[in-house]
Amino acid sequence: MDDDSMISCMLMSVCNFASMLPEGVSRFCKRIQEYEEFLKKRDKMKASMAALKKENEGFAEKEKTLLLKFADLTSKHEVDMKELRKRLEAEELQDKAYREALDVQRKAFLEDKEGLKASLTQATIANQWLIEHGFQQVVTYLLHSTEFNSALGDMYTKLLNHGKHLGFVADYKAHESRQPQEQSSFFQPQAFDVFKESVLKMERLTYPYVGELSNCFGKPLLC
Repeated sequence: MDDDSMISCMLMSVCNFASMLPEGVSRFCKRIQEYEEFLKKRDKMKASMAALKKENEGFAEKEKTLLLKFADLTSKHEVDMKELRKRLEAEELQDKAYREALDVQRKAFLEDKEGLKASLTQATIANQWLIEHGFQQVVTYLLHSTEFNSALGDMYTKLLNHGKHLGFVADYKAHESRQPQEQSSFFQPQAFDVFKESVLKMERLTYPYVGELSNCFGKPLLC
């Protein structure tokens, strides 16, 4: 016998017993009515409990589904994060290699720059020496060169021979006319000293255009 049947039997017994008492019938009817209302409330409560249980089961199913989705999303997120970390590490390595390559190029550029600066300084010094001393040195070398002095010596020799010839002719004429040698225009005892002084003067000779070139350092070519 279940609980509801037992309660019904107990109520019937109580009602039968109460009906034997004065006013028992009215009390019995009242108790029956209260019992029916109780049953309605109980049935309604059972229906509410069943609905709540069903709703709770639905929530539990939804929670399970959400947990599965969350686990799936978490797994995908971990995979994506691993791939992202790998990509970031690769990009970081690539960026590091790129920076190192740029640093090598920068150092090479600075070395080339310093080399060019040194070359420019050396070229400037060489240019300055060429303008201020080089051209004059070239002229000096030319004046003391074998070719120039050979040609100059040959010219001096021929000039001396010509002078000897003129002197010989003049001396012969003077001898025929019995003219003293001091009265001849060719008589010049100091001629050799004059000649040596002229040679020294030529060796010490300066050239104005060489001096003008030495003033052109740092100026345009059309100075």
